Amino acid sequence: MIGRLMFLAMVPAWAWLLLAAVSGLGTLLVIMVLVVGGTTSAISADLHYQCDSAVGPDPSQTETSPPRTTAASSSGTGAAPSTAPTANPYAELTVAPDDTNASDWQRACVSAIHTAPYQLPPLQTTMSGLLGDCARELAINHALKASSGSADGAPSGPSSAAGLTRDVIYQASAAAVTGRCDATAQPPDDTEPATPPARATSAQPGSAAVACGQSSSIGKAVIVLPKTIAAQAACGQRVDPAAVSEGDLVFWDYRSNAPTRTGIALGATQVMTYDPYSGRFVEQSIPTGRDVRIKRVLGGGS
Repeated sequence: MIGRLMFLAMVPAWAWLLLAAVSGLGTLLVIMVLVVGGTTSAISADLHYQCDSAVGPDPSQTETSPPRTTAASSSGTGAAPSTAPTANPYAELTVAPDDTNASDWQRACVSAIHTAPYQLPPLQTTMSGLLGDCARELAINHALKASSGSADGAPSGPSSAAGLTRDVIYQASAAAVTGRCDATAQPPDDTEPATPPARATSAQPGSAAVACGQSSSIGKAVIVLPKTIAAQAACGQRVDPAAVSEGDLVFWDYRSNAPTRTGIALGATQVMTYDPYSGRFVEQSIPTGRDVRIKRVLGGGS
């Protein structure tokens, strides 16, 4: 012990300073690695969530879907928090054609995320008001008219589900402008841009649908969804299953990185959809499981 103390006493002061500097530099490097690594991990997790919201679950992962929360608060507007970014930071993401490390799921995400609104954590609030009530009424009436064969321009064939959601969302969102729930209004066919915008805003669920197409003839609140289920799935703001409300879009049965089924939520437990097996519109329980995604495009109202 005495020998060690004598040895330490013989070490010059400058050596101690150098050792302290090296030690401090090492600590700083460790902190920087941890910070940068944490940031990279956070960005990676966020991007994965954005992809999961746009094109469905990652086939390479086997985790189960997040459980339904036990309760959801009520909101008259159903609007997303004001902290949403004004542009999707991943909108310009690309994958090299010769990148063998990129999976089909990642490539599908890059294609969809160009126009998909940035996703905040799933909405925990239910939506109530004119638009939700109107969407529920329209979805039920659409199904009744289609079953009686008297629906004007009722969609048919595999695209019927997308036709249902497109018509109902257009008509329900128009009610915010006209004050009337009009089942005769038809979405125009020329509102979808030939070249989608590079970035999609998402200040609110309603405005998030800008990338999905809007009608300028009635007003900015009128939403025109794309004509395919896969394209519609990228619209709106994601909703926690416990907060699903009338007028929300429900997507499920994902295949090849895109949903094959969709419908209009009639409330907390039921959805109106087109059944490809029976060829009819049906009311059924909202599916549960890993490949169910719920989106809110209607902004709500009182």
